[in-house]
Amino acid sequence: MKRYLLRSLKYFLTLCVLLVALIWIKIKYESLPVTFWRMLEIYFSQWNGWAMAATIVVLSATYPLFGFVRRVVSADITADRQQIEAAMATVGLELCSATESCLTFRATGLQRLTLLFEDEVTVCSSDEGITISGHRRTVIRAVIRLEGYLTNRRRYE
Repeated sequence: MKRYLLRSLKYFLTLCVLLVALIWIKIKYESLPVTFWRMLEIYFSQWNGWAMAATIVVLSATYPLFGFVRRVVSADITADRQQIEAAMATVGLELCSATESCLTFRATGLQRLTLLFEDEVTVCSSDEGITISGHRRTVIRAVIRLEGYLTNRRRYE
């Protein structure tokens, strides 16, 4: 629950910064004769300003529900470790910790910032194969790469 609230807060702050930046750009490039604070006052004196604020609250509260996933791939964490690491490297992740049954990857460079430091992807062994969990976009990209690598490996064996 604590992690969910932290993620929601991060997305709330990010969306608020985006809204403020858009208002600032509007003032700057449309050469409006009002100050930033006056523009905020005008914006939130209308219904659409409050609708935007409500949208930001709803999006930030629900994003952790659909922004993070868990996918199962039929593979073995020890036998297919080379393919797992290669797939993660192609999507910009590097291995940061490893145990016998679990590998943890993190993004590098600017990708960490774009993911708001929610860049941890874990690969753990399970009954069906391996379970990859983390940020939706990153996990889906990694799963597609990994399945391709596994298919190619099985084809050449």
